[in-house]
Amino acid sequence: MDRATAMADARTALCLATGVDIEDIDPASGYDISRRAYERSRQSWIDHMGQEGLSYFYVRPDLEKVVARWTERRPEYTAGDDWAAAGVDAHIRYWRERGGHCRRKDCLLHDPGSLQFEARYRNEDGTERVAVWATDEAYAVLYGPDGEEADQAAIPVGADELCALSTITDRWGEDLTDWRRKAVDPTPGDAPTADRAAAEPVTLPEVSDRLF
Repeated sequence: MDRATAMADARTALCLATGVDIEDIDPASGYDISRRAYERSRQSWIDHMGQEGLSYFYVRPDLEKVVARWTERRPEYTAGDDWAAAGVDAHIRYWRERGGHCRRKDCLLHDPGSLQFEARYRNEDGTERVAVWATDEAYAVLYGPDGEEADQAAIPVGADELCALSTITDRWGEDLTDWRRKAVDPTPGDAPTADRAAAEPVTLPEVSDRLF
């Protein structure tokens, strides 16, 4: 606790030394929570998504945590401001300008069709059971070694890959031999569109008191 308090005091002192108004300093952490800091954080995430896209495991969960922290401290800034939509728009524009699609396996933005996930289990006799779920389906289906449907598991509405995988392993066991994804009926060369969440944000210089 003493160390945390000392760090907060140090951040507060740094913010004051760089001209941040006392009303724009988070009293608990000492971070700059001004509008300028918000725009800088937002822009850095949009730039990141512009090149890296969105993924279930990495970008989106971290993005949600950052936006939640800003919403807790400055709800007036985040109200109606969809960082993810702005990032999707930036990503699509980034690759259109370069005449192609990104090559990241975990980026879902360039697959306009459904994604199908397969979880495989190897039986003692060498045969396999396969659990199959697609992103637009409400159930995962378990197929036995003969290819016949053996069981179903309800997947929560709007579930992502991590949630679906957790549901599948809770239902049919954790001893997976494989977990793979593939596109279902993709349209070559197509890309989704995204509504612009807001006008182009102002690019601000990086400083040492960046909050998130």
